[in-house]
Amino acid sequence: MITEVFSKVRRITYAQGHIGGFEIGVSNTMVVTWIIMAILVVSSIVIVRKMSAVSTSKAGGVVEILVETVNGLCKSSIGHLGKVYVPYIGTLLLFLGVANIITVFNFFPFINLYPPTKDINVTGGLAVMSIAVVIYSGFRYLGFKGWAKSLIKPTPVMAPFKIMEYGTKPLSLCLRLFGNILASFIIMELLYAVAPIVAAPFSAYFDLFDGLLQAFIFTYLTTIYIGEAVEE
Repeated sequence: MITEVFSKVRRITYAQGHIGGFEIGVSNTMVVTWIIMAILVVSSIVIVRKMSAVSTSKAGGVVEILVETVNGLCKSSIGHLGKVYVPYIGTLLLFLGVANIITVFNFFPFINLYPPTKDINVTGGLAVMSIAVVIYSGFRYLGFKGWAKSLIKPTPVMAPFKIMEYGTKPLSLCLRLFGNILASFIIMELLYAVAPIVAAPFSAYFDLFDGLLQAFIFTYLTTIYIGEAVEE
């Protein structure tokens, strides 16, 4: 049983090829990621197309709450430049939210999806992307001189530590998300194998609450890092 559960953690490659001397493979992680992207794109088109300036539908209410949450998050963490990052932060939050809770669809017959965020390559890529936005923001709004001065505040002794943060921050983002989602996935798979009848209430926590919580934490920390980078 343990072997079967941990076999589901491994990344499975469905097809392989070579492009320019590099070996390219299509894995189960990529397939699920494409499915999530398709869900988000189609849902956005369907919901936004039927929305008006004053929406009274349930979908419109959910979208409004989400937009207000992202706006408030960016404003509180980044400040007056928060609106610039709303599209990125909102997309990041939506993708992580759906990716982390994708296993809830497994209750339907013939569906067997795994969260792509249990793959460290996915969380590592998202972390690198976020820290790239942080570094770019510092150069864009402070300039090179302003960014260099921020490294020696409040004292030049802090410069090596602040430079080191550009490595520790993405590592922390990556491992925190990967560790939590992987642990939740393994726990739920063990419960499904041992006691599937009592797995439903635990799924409400590990698949839903914890998944959404980890998505929010990753996004919130990203806004904090961006706010620190653009702070004058």
